[in-house]
Amino acid sequence: MATAAAASASSSLLAPAASTAPAAPNALLFPSSVPSLRAYPRLLLAFRRPAAAAVADPQGAVLEEEVEAGQYEDDDDGGYEGGRGSAFTPPTRPRTGKAALPLKRDRTRSKRFLEIQKLRESKKEYDVPTAISLMKQMASAKFKESAEAHFRMNLDPKYNDQQLRATVNLPKGTGQTVKIAVLTQGEKIDEARAAGADIVGGDELIEQIKGGFMEFDKLIASPDMMPKVAGLGKILGPRGLMPNPKAGTVSPNITQAIEEFKKGKVEYRVDKTGIVHIPFGKVDFPEEDLITNFMAVVRSVERNKPSGAKGIYWKTAYLCSSMGPSIKLNIKEMLDYGTDSSN
Repeated sequence: MATAAAASASSSLLAPAASTAPAAPNALLFPSSVPSLRAYPRLLLAFRRPAAAAVADPQGAVLEEEVEAGQYEDDDDGGYEGGRGSAFTPPTRPRTGKAALPLKRDRTRSKRFLEIQKLRESKKEYDVPTAISLMKQMASAKFKESAEAHFRMNLDPKYNDQQLRATVNLPKGTGQTVKIAVLTQGEKIDEARAAGADIVGGDELIEQIKGGFMEFDKLIASPDMMPKVAGLGKILGPRGLMPNPKAGTVSPNITQAIEEFKKGKVEYRVDKTGIVHIPFGKVDFPEEDLITNFMAVVRSVERNKPSGAKGIYWKTAYLCSSMGPSIKLNIKEMLDYGTDSSN
């Protein structure tokens, strides 16, 4: 007996001491040896219950003992009632005001815009006189809005033979005062001043522009000044003020160029998306004058059709005021109307 007691005592001394450090969290959730899932009722019930119960019990699956004790009852929908309650469904508020509008773009519009756009049908195609009349009715801003035409053309301007850039003389004018600067030298300086140019100069005007002087709407240059004007490309190009023969701003006849822009000559070009934007007057013009200007624009765009344009040239055409909704035009009627008026 004494020998056995001594042996047990010695074996107990040799055995490693039990660790008093707390077990890691992962060791409690995922022990190294799991005899059976039945020993872990939370894990067992987590595999049995549906997803709705997981929302109702975010802290973990309820114990089987709690279910058997009646604290949680299985309902017909597969969720659990009682105790912590059924799955929570957040209440939905009914949308009111602009948030209730079906179109996203209308949710950021002003009340004025939402009211005036009710005057026209968004998908209907109008003839030219009706569209002009509607545009005048919908121009309700506190300033004199411009009348604008927007044409989507079947053009890809990245190709040289599909670029559209030209000018059009509006018979009834633009309704705007254009400030014109002229770059020339010699006797043409006096001619430009007599023709009504607001600013006239040569080398000294070029230096002023390099210094940041931009108080003009159009810059006209005589051909002999173009080598000197070439250095202003980085300054004038991004602003659309660089003289160009296609735009009529490089001309040997300075007097004629000034008179044309003063009377209502407008430059237009197709942008990178294939759209042409052209102002053709003010909304306070008489309807007949707006129609005359608009049809002059249509004839000019049709006449300057690029050689590389293939298939249908006109895709869509819209009219609008500066702050008003767009009005879609019937392209066939628009082109026919232009042909009739020209005859």
